[in-house]
Amino acid sequence: MIVLEKGHQELLDIPTTMDILGIGIVSITEKNSNLIYRKGISRSLMNDLITLYRPDILEKKEGKLIDLLGIFTVSIHFYSFDFESIAIFYVNEKDTLTNYDVMCSVSRGLARMYCSNATLATINETCNKIIPSYEGLSALFVISTTGHTLFTKIREDKVSISKNYIQIGGFLSAILMFSNEVIGRNTGDTLQEINFENQQFLISVKEDIIFAYLLESSVKSELLKRYMDLIAEEFLDQFRERVKNFNGDLNQFHKFESIVDKYFCLKSAHLRI
Repeated sequence: MIVLEKGHQELLDIPTTMDILGIGIVSITEKNSNLIYRKGISRSLMNDLITLYRPDILEKKEGKLIDLLGIFTVSIHFYSFDFESIAIFYVNEKDTLTNYDVMCSVSRGLARMYCSNATLATINETCNKIIPSYEGLSALFVISTTGHTLFTKIREDKVSISKNYIQIGGFLSAILMFSNEVIGRNTGDTLQEINFENQQFLISVKEDIIFAYLLESSVKSELLKRYMDLIAEEFLDQFRERVKNFNGDLNQFHKFESIVDKYFCLKSAHLRI
């Protein structure tokens, strides 16, 4: 049983960065499972983890599990609270070592936060300390292949981009269409990068939605690639039907900003100090 013996503010002071790929928080009862939060874990993998380990968590009520699952190491810390179990899932590369004491401390802190009715924003803020957001992104554009700029998130110091985001979105849509006609017709290839002198756009297209990432560095890390995939998945999970039946209202996409903030830091350097 979790004992809520710490003040709420102290619960926010959970140890900082952990070397892990993803984290998930799930409430599990005999009747159902409720995903509270996830970062760095795809929807499909999270669902598989809940399905796979739910019986053990229900049987044991409290405890810890560690397992190898393909290329991942999965660690689960779970606690009994009233009529539910609070499970903290960690996913990491199987050959990466993680500080066990820190993981246990983080798990207890997150479980206490949930049981003390901490807001989702507070949990997200804490998990962003555990798994830092990617820095180095100047702007994100989400554009339909019909040319509508559905969502943008632009770094505060990129004033010229902010002023011209509609034109930039139209340019990206048009050049992608052009490349598909000229290049892809014969080869099947699609445009993936647009390089400038000291910046580049990385482009991915999922279900007729263009995701364009403006970077100041040409270095493409595995972390960036993972986060690009997760951003696309989470956008489509939330808005797939709204995009199909788009009525011109862009306000419906504004709430996606909180998802972007989980994975990317778009504050200029002087604002991060």
